[in-house]
Amino acid sequence: MRRFEIDSKEFSEINITPFTDVVLVLLIIFMIASPILMTGALKIKLPVAESSETVVKKNIEVFINDKNEIYIDNKIVPENQLETILKTQYSIKNNSEVIVNGDNNITHGTFIHILDIVKRSGATKLLIGTIKK
Repeated sequence: MRRFEIDSKEFSEINITPFTDVVLVLLIIFMIASPILMTGALKIKLPVAESSETVVKKNIEVFINDKNEIYIDNKIVPENQLETILKTQYSIKNNSEVIVNGDNNITHGTFIHILDIVKRSGATKLLIGTIKK
């Protein structure tokens, strides 16, 4: 019976180029997909501001759309239950900082009313959501 010997020098290196290509493609996909996932499905046109800052910390977010509907975690919240739900969120997330994202078309009075409810619920820090110009 004939035996073939494999030269050990042929397999001494592993080519990592395909692996690197796959990792870079996955990185690009996640970089593109993550902002889409973070904004959610709510269509809210935030006001534009030149001095806005990016918040990295995961805070509780309250959204008010142009129909004056209030959302927390993509779930509609009745205005009379907002304070109670926020108190529950503070204890669950162990964080009482709130970002209020109001649509550009809501009235000033509505926005201030929601800010007042959020403050009464025990928020330690209020942030207003904007888009950086």
